[in-house]
Amino acid sequence: MKGTTVAKDVNLWTQQIRKGSTRLAILQLVSERERYGYEIISAIRDRTKGALEVAEGNVYPALHALEAEGYITSTWREVEPGVPPRKYYRITARGREHRSMLVKEWKEFAGAIARLLEGE
Repeated sequence: MKGTTVAKDVNLWTQQIRKGSTRLAILQLVSERERYGYEIISAIRDRTKGALEVAEGNVYPALHALEAEGYITSTWREVEPGVPPRKYYRITARGREHRSMLVKEWKEFAGAIARLLEGE
């Protein structure tokens, strides 16, 4: 029973880390070039070699929030006849600034945790 509880606790912790990193991952990808939702999901999975799997149910609300906050904008595009249009996202100047700050914070935090885990 203890192993099951520990596994659940680790899973909850991992979910929190993923949730916190989704916004940064999205901003990074749309800072490189315009992308549509499923492309963002695939790129996160591919770039992290599966370590960061994000569900559509997490990515789309994050995209909507980032857009409402003015960090990204979107446009609908027809990709080819007979295929429904796709909503492409791109970063704004405000989003670039926000991404830079998040990257700085992430690196400082990751470095601090790494030092902590190394011990004295």
